[in-house]
Amino acid sequence: MTASEADLNKWYKHCHEMLYNGSHYAPGKYQIHENIIKTWNDCNVELFVRHILYECNTALKTKKDILDFINIQKSQYENNILNESVNLIFTGLDPIFESITISQLMDACFDRLDIFNNKMVSDKFILSQGIWLTNDEKVELSENDMNGKPQNRMEVIKERLGLNPAVKLRICPTGLSFAEFRSLVQLPPLPKISSLSTMTLKTLRDKILLLLDNDLDYHIKKWTTLMNNIKKVAAARNIELPVLENVITKSR
Repeated sequence: MTASEADLNKWYKHCHEMLYNGSHYAPGKYQIHENIIKTWNDCNVELFVRHILYECNTALKTKKDILDFINIQKSQYENNILNESVNLIFTGLDPIFESITISQLMDACFDRLDIFNNKMVSDKFILSQGIWLTNDEKVELSENDMNGKPQNRMEVIKERLGLNPAVKLRICPTGLSFAEFRSLVQLPPLPKISSLSTMTLKTLRDKILLLLDNDLDYHIKKWTTLMNNIKKVAAARNIELPVLENVITKSR
């Protein structure tokens, strides 16, 4: 059966929406990609602030200290340095922090970072990562049942976190530690990035957001292939497809 011109147009528009939809409630794959990048950047800059304040041996002990230091550094340059990397004013940085701009650092100090949209990381996605306990966690989660027999640690986790008993937790060598898993399932709705624990921020930055983006890449390729196939069919049948605008709100 040959698809009609109306069907080809409908399918083409659907593929385009799946890739480029700008709706806040149902964003397209490319917009989700930009949202992931922005969230990753926000997590990273918040971690950088905490690194400066609590892990470095400097005179910078508060966010105001950081802002005062930036203002002093700004006065030493003729050109605007706000869009420059923070390695312009800080030395010996971990490479992961070098992509942060001075402007982003100031935003973090002014508490201007976005909220974290929990819908970005579904419970299903978190559960799909599996769990791999550290040695200390194996000890921490060792409990006996009413008959004195050792309980399954996955059941202990569900009890401690108040999860649905029907939920299946799987053991996986590449999975989350108990601490990482707990930090994600106990997230409050729409928390500010600055309110997240350091454990949560690192889990998002170093694992979850990277995995999400990798999974998203598969879906982008799938919908792009479908879209290109429709173009080929339309071209072969001299059918003109609608010209659609690709609108994506870029991350800062």
